[in-house]
Amino acid sequence: MNAESIKRIVESQIGGEWGATNWHSVDLRRSIVAPTRIIVIERDIRDGRIADRTVDAWLVLVEKPETKSGYRIVASSDGSKFGLATEGFPEDKHLVLCCGWDGDFMTTFLGM
Repeated sequence: MNAESIKRIVESQIGGEWGATNWHSVDLRRSIVAPTRIIVIERDIRDGRIADRTVDAWLVLVEKPETKSGYRIVASSDGSKFGLATEGFPEDKHLVLCCGWDGDFMTTFLGM
């Protein structure tokens, strides 16, 4: 997958819903970013133990693009699933996947 392929997937999943918004009043046209390769942390916490795994992903949306902050939507490296990511612990070097992977971009966006 390359950035253009990921962009096409995101745009096809948005379809004609560019005016859609979510509970955070995010404007899709303003918040979509050119797909960029990043690393995210998949964090699993069970019985008080933390297990982290880093994975390659594509950053495709930033909630507050002007400050590069807030929630982010990331796509899996192959573009087959999407997830919500945010800053984790102060010592985390990468964004942390919040609630695992969702099936598509709009499900992740509307669930933000």
